[in-house]
Amino acid sequence: MTGITTGCSSSSGSAASSSASSSAVPPRVSASGGTTVVHLYGVQQSSGVYQPNGSAVADPSASPAPGSYLVGTDTDYDGDHTSHSAQAVGTDHLYCLITEAPTTGTCSAEIELGTAMLISDGSTQDLSANGAMTFPITNGTGRFAGVHGTVTVTGVTGTNNSDFTITYSR
Repeated sequence: MTGITTGCSSSSGSAASSSASSSAVPPRVSASGGTTVVHLYGVQQSSGVYQPNGSAVADPSASPAPGSYLVGTDTDYDGDHTSHSAQAVGTDHLYCLITEAPTTGTCSAEIELGTAMLISDGSTQDLSANGAMTFPITNGTGRFAGVHGTVTVTGVTGTNNSDFTITYSR
C-alpha cells in the first residue's frame, strides 16, 4: 500500500503468530497519578484498500478516491518492536473511510485485550506513511469502561507492523 498505511500492522515472521484469546497474558502497564500507559507491538495480519463498491483496489500505488476505504488487523504483543512478549495479548482492527484524496480518512479502531476493548470512533487521520497517528479513546468495555485517553500508533520502518502507546485514565 504505497502512500498510505493502515496503522494496523501481513506478518513478516518477526513475532509468534499465536492468536490472542481471553486467556492471553495481560500486557504490562505502568501507572502514575491516575494515568495508565500500555505499550503494544502490533504485527499485521491483514490489510487492504477497497473501492466504494467493495472491490479491492487493483493498483496499490494509486491514490484511493474519496469513498474508498481501508481495513487492517493486527495481533498485539506486550512491549514494542525492539522487545516484546512471545505470546499475544490481544488483537486490533482499523477501518478508515477516505474522505479527502489522497490520504485523509475518518477512522474507527478497536483494541481487544483479553475480555475488554478500547474503542476509537470517528477520528480524522492523515493516512500517509509518514509519522504517528493519534486516536482518541471514545469508549471501552470491561475494565476499560469509562476510560478516556489516546492511542498513538507509530509504524515500524521497513515493516507493516506498528508500536502502540495507549495512555488512559478514568
